[in-house]
Amino acid sequence: MNKEADAKRPPLSLDPQYILRITGVLFVICLLTALLLGVVNQITKPRIDAIEKAKKEAALTQVFPADEYVPYEGELSGNVSSLYTVRSAGADAGWVAETTVSGSQGPITMMVGVDSTGSITGVSVVSHSETPNIGTKVVADQSVLDRFTGMSHENGEITVNSGTNRFDGVSGATVSSRGVAAGVNAALDATSRSDWKGELT
Repeated sequence: MNKEADAKRPPLSLDPQYILRITGVLFVICLLTALLLGVVNQITKPRIDAIEKAKKEAALTQVFPADEYVPYEGELSGNVSSLYTVRSAGADAGWVAETTVSGSQGPITMMVGVDSTGSITGVSVVSHSETPNIGTKVVADQSVLDRFTGMSHENGEITVNSGTNRFDGVSGATVSSRGVAAGVNAALDATSRSDWKGELT
């Protein structure tokens, strides 16, 4: 019976003008949405950039207080995205490296201060996406990050919970601890490169 009804039903026919009207309406909606997103981006981007700049400047001061931070203009590689020579009273005192490494839930970006002897002066996490109450016990706890202060590569690479150059990570947040340690190691490696020394200082 259903087959007979289908056979008697006239074939479906769409009005070309109706299709054009629908297409036009959808196009206008998409165009207006794109324009609105562009306007919102133009309004919010300067504010977001200013906030990010302020966070980086605060992190620079936190990890290595100084009179001036001179950015290194040469090519960087690995996990180091920015490098600054630190100057106090007109003299070079060390460096600050901005590093980005993998955490348990995504990238961790941090500032790491290194003095002229190759020792860590401070670590500050600028951004992360670590799990609350797990990874944040490392990246958002300054008392944990301060454990790196004074460490260097004198006894080899910094390792987590083992080895001769040991950093005691947070229980249950080993991946986040290793991520931050990797960022610190990257900063120490970058500031110890002899082929950059002349340009950095």
